[in-house]
Amino acid sequence: MDALDTFSRTFLSATALGSLRATTVARHVQVLRGCAGDRDAVAVVARCSSPLGRRGLLMLTRNRLVVTSESGLLRRVALHLNAALHHLTDVTWTPEPSRTGLQLGLTAIDGVRENLWIRLACAPEMRRLDEALKQAFRAPFGAVQPAFEPARAGAAWQLATA
Repeated sequence: MDALDTFSRTFLSATALGSLRATTVARHVQVLRGCAGDRDAVAVVARCSSPLGRRGLLMLTRNRLVVTSESGLLRRVALHLNAALHHLTDVTWTPEPSRTGLQLGLTAIDGVRENLWIRLACAPEMRRLDEALKQAFRAPFGAVQPAFEPARAGAAWQLATA
């Protein structure tokens, strides 16, 4: 019997790969889980910020892109964006290796243009996010690989993420 569902298994792996603090993850996990569900596999979780200075977390799954925001003083978490991948248009991103980050721009289904700066812990994490975005928006629907699933992780996937 498996103690953890697909979301929990891949979410925990993605947060570990993203070098996120446990306190930050604990504040955001309920909102993120509510948007993704138990069966959606998480590919990437990373810190992000908007041009207005709002900080939060970005989560990319096989089916959705979810962004939360956090209030400054009380650190209350709110949902900023929850969209199915096929509802997002004009998705562009620019990796910036010198700053270990990625600039992401996208238009949601309601026509609002979102611009996010995604901060990453290291260059390999930036390459992993870049690859996940390519899989999500430039490959056939549903091609996004999860962060890690022990039952499905083969030698090819382990080599691709190394």
